[in-house]
Amino acid sequence: MEFESEKEMQKWLSNIFAKGLCLADIIINYEEFISSSDHLNYPDSSHQKIAHSFLHCLKSFENHEVLMEDKNISLNSDDILRPDFLLYSPATESIIIVELKNQKGSTRQTATEIGAYAAEIRSYLPFLSEGDLVNVIVSSEWPTLLCHFTYNEIVWLHKRIICLEPTHSGGETALNIVDPYIIFKERMTPSISAQQLGGYQICLYDDQLYAGGDYMRLQEFENSMFIALHAMSAKGNSLKAHGFAFLWRHRFDVGVAPYNITVMNFASFQTPMLTIENSTFKENIFSNKLIKAIHDHNPEGHSNTLDIISDYADTFLKEFCSPRAEGYSNWQTLKPRIFTEIAIAFVGWGYFQECLFDRLAKMPKHEEADIRFESTDPLFAIAMLNEIIT
Repeated sequence: MEFESEKEMQKWLSNIFAKGLCLADIIINYEEFISSSDHLNYPDSSHQKIAHSFLHCLKSFENHEVLMEDKNISLNSDDILRPDFLLYSPATESIIIVELKNQKGSTRQTATEIGAYAAEIRSYLPFLSEGDLVNVIVSSEWPTLLCHFTYNEIVWLHKRIICLEPTHSGGETALNIVDPYIIFKERMTPSISAQQLGGYQICLYDDQLYAGGDYMRLQEFENSMFIALHAMSAKGNSLKAHGFAFLWRHRFDVGVAPYNITVMNFASFQTPMLTIENSTFKENIFSNKLIKAIHDHNPEGHSNTLDIISDYADTFLKEFCSPRAEGYSNWQTLKPRIFTEIAIAFVGWGYFQECLFDRLAKMPKHEEADIRFESTDPLFAIAMLNEIIT
């Protein structure tokens, strides 16, 4: 259903809250969605992420109070930021941003507005986590632009968003949880090939070897190397990147770099080249522009993001060695070197970290034998990567 205007929609919801009712009281499929196990059975991880985002948001809907309603929240009086509603949920200690949309054309503003409100809320609460910021979009229509925005925010940026639409129930106006399939539509999680992962080796040179030093001197600094790996993982996650790194060393005395870190990141621009046979893709103007740019410049994933991640590791490495990036290539080329030598540790970030821990969670428990699977185990990690990388 559609209101006459967004103002009318706001007035309706304002009256609901004034009566002491909460969002949970007016969502007709609230209990059904919470109790259903369908979201656990979605075949694709993107479906599951959207459903879990909805479920996360619903936890804040049974008890909340209105903090602001269509009032300026900006700390700077010269700026105007007026969210439709800001709510507080004491049960989950979360801030709820409610954004109302009643016309198809107005959905272009949604991304800008929600992002601006979240940024301003963090001016008051600078360390508010993404999980404690609930975004509610109430829209009478769900056009492609709004679906794409929501999909990207949930699946790739890990925002907590729920999608609702006004409806009629028993002669009364109510809200309905949008089917996650509407947001997902036909998008499938892409398969990953070895060519889609670009990277290089960070060679940890020991300058003392030039003076005849002990080849295994750097072994005493392995804990510092582990810290560098975890720093890379943290930086990769903060950049919303998707990649991984292996620490390894040579089996024998080879050269002056006893240890190496092979660091890989998702080469996003390689994706279109791998789907060029798709007829829909070939007919798309933007797709053809991307393909031409890729043909002209051949980006392999050695982006600024990868350098930022590596540079962060250097902070912890340069105190005891001379790290240097070498051997720029893809995973197909770099992978064999790791496992013909001695692999020591693994870390992932973004999608690859999620896959690792999903695999760990599914491992059988052996409590009596007290068998533990370490998240940095390189053999465990390579088995996982071999499953998801073709």
